[in-house]
Amino acid sequence: MNLLEVVCSRPVVGLNDKLLSVLNILGRKGTPYRVVVLGEDFRVKGVISGRRILEVLLGRRGEALKTRKGLRGVLEEPISLFLDEARNVFPENVTLQTVLQYMAENSLGYIIVVNENHVFKGVVDEAAILGKLLNKTFGIKVKDVMSYPALTINPEASLLEASNLMVDSRVRRLLVTRDDVLVGILTITDVLHHVLVREREMESELYDVETIFKAKVDEVMNTNIISIYLEKDVGEAIDKIIGNDISCLPVSVEGKLSGVVCRIDLVSGIVKIKGVPEVVRMMGLEAKNE
Repeated sequence: MNLLEVVCSRPVVGLNDKLLSVLNILGRKGTPYRVVVLGEDFRVKGVISGRRILEVLLGRRGEALKTRKGLRGVLEEPISLFLDEARNVFPENVTLQTVLQYMAENSLGYIIVVNENHVFKGVVDEAAILGKLLNKTFGIKVKDVMSYPALTINPEASLLEASNLMVDSRVRRLLVTRDDVLVGILTITDVLHHVLVREREMESELYDVETIFKAKVDEVMNTNIISIYLEKDVGEAIDKIIGNDISCLPVSVEGKLSGVVCRIDLVSGIVKIKGVPEVVRMMGLEAKNE
């Protein structure tokens, strides 16, 4: 089948755009975790993720530049100084089967699609795939695909501590617990959104990371917790994640936190268990031999 049937449109930025422009995208609720960076010829030059922006804000990347220009100055620098190589680029004539297998085997949440002239066409990500698997029953339990143990943090911890933990552990979110009770979820998007709000309120504070990140986790975290029982079918997890425009669900058993199931856990787990042809069929798209 034509891969373009599942290619979706996501925000992109130019190679010479300011780093602040990416912060304005990745710090908004309901946005993707990463942004594709294009040159003037609309060819892919790289990608930049929320984690990379957080590393810059923390001084974990571009520290010398930050020391010389201040954080405000760093945010005015071009994206080209901070982007990562785009490794997951596929031609538009590749099959969906190939892409699904690749994403599942590598636990990868997205691929970039280009045409024969290497011009950007769009992305295929886990949200686009799960969006075609709504209102279905798979015969697979959440416990069979979830990740565990979930990384947690105390709500009284500082945002600086939480941000460093996410960067060090290479995770996008922390489950916030008090006395082993789940009270919220903190994501990199939440942190970046906090920076955007503070920037508008007190621009001079952007020179001082300690000031920006001194807030406590419970001041920034999301307390609207949507969870799922580990014995439920993964179809219910998909419906909750896509229906609420969130990236993961805490998994509970007998009221206790057991783990977390994220979009890529669902895509990877379902493909590995059901097989690529069956997943393509359930997406309502006819599989074909390559």
